[in-house]
Amino acid sequence: MSIAVISTGTELLRGTVLNTNFAFLGRELTRRGLAIRLGLTAGDRAPEIHTAFAEALAEADTVIVSGGLGPTRDDITLDAAARFFGLELETVPELEDKISAFWKLRHTGRVPKPMLRQARAPHGAKILPNPNGSAPGFRIDTLYAGRARRVYLLPGPPREFEPMVCESLLPDLDGIADTGTREHTIGFLAAGEPEFLLQVRLEKALEGRPVELAYCATPCGTRVFVSGSDPEAVRDAAEVARKEAGPLALEFGELELAAALLAELRRRDWKLVTAESCTGGMISAALTAVPGSSAVYRGGAVVYSNELKQLLLGVSRELLDAHGAVSAECAGAMADGATSRLGGDCAIAVTGIAGPDGGSAEKPVGLVYIGVRAGERRVVEKFLFRGNRDTVRERAAGSALLLLHRLLQENQVDSVTGA
Repeated sequence: MSIAVISTGTELLRGTVLNTNFAFLGRELTRRGLAIRLGLTAGDRAPEIHTAFAEALAEADTVIVSGGLGPTRDDITLDAAARFFGLELETVPELEDKISAFWKLRHTGRVPKPMLRQARAPHGAKILPNPNGSAPGFRIDTLYAGRARRVYLLPGPPREFEPMVCESLLPDLDGIADTGTREHTIGFLAAGEPEFLLQVRLEKALEGRPVELAYCATPCGTRVFVSGSDPEAVRDAAEVARKEAGPLALEFGELELAAALLAELRRRDWKLVTAESCTGGMISAALTAVPGSSAVYRGGAVVYSNELKQLLLGVSRELLDAHGAVSAECAGAMADGATSRLGGDCAIAVTGIAGPDGGSAEKPVGLVYIGVRAGERRVVEKFLFRGNRDTVRERAAGSALLLLHRLLQENQVDSVTGA
């Protein structure tokens, strides 16, 4: 099975909305050994959608389309698809009843005519139920260039799209996919490893093996994906890749350092606290995005001003006057203060200059100090990140998680001083 995905919506092309549907679909298909061959984005105009259909159908036998099935004027995907495949749109009484009932749950009065446009279905199409919205989805079985094709049309809102993928699309694909052609993928995070240097090592170590490698650089390291048709060959190659990635590499399937950190701390029955200045809560956000994080992460303080560093963390005025807020001494004191005042067994503290202003010759934009504590061990490191404000903050947050990860690894504690 070869799959192409078309995401419709002019808002996606303008950058005002992130295409989370594509990312979600890619993850779910990969888990089932199904790979996307081509991804396209088309605006809400029939010629653009037709062009996308032609390109997708030339590359794949299965096309999944998201967006453009609602009642508004720019929801034209259904009409464009019907015109492209030469199918009549027929009003389905059962859909009219469902849409009317859905409307009356939230509104009074008659159902507007535009809402009932969603009761139309392409002739011969299979209707895919949408339990969270008014617009149904469809599966169209057709011929294109003399070959059988399957086309799935799904609503665009993520709260509707994601359940329909799990409840309708994936079971349907599982029923028709050839198990012999599935692609097996194993991924892991090579924490602390830069993408290019890691690629050079892995390509050499896995030369000649029947697998494909893919990489994704993150502020915490490089995500590595090993894929192939033979599950044993993929597993063997992934073992080699993970060993080559070094002792900081996470277990198979672990792609987020925050989740791995919390799992390690849970095993030790330790509590984590944070103190953030230039990252402004980004580390806290990464930690609390992990389900169940409250069992380990107690919380943190965003201390942007010197006054709050003193008031909340106990950083002394004398230290700040002597060394400044952006200093190794301040980062260490923030980690100590967070541990003692917020009640943690370990702590992360970050202070720096994210820019674009505020830098000097002695302390340029991008200068960041990170302090971490784990029990009685503490380490503070200096970083100089290049890039704009967002990049500096993202790299600082990622590096902070990585530094604690390193500190927690047995026999991997470098430059640790007593608190």
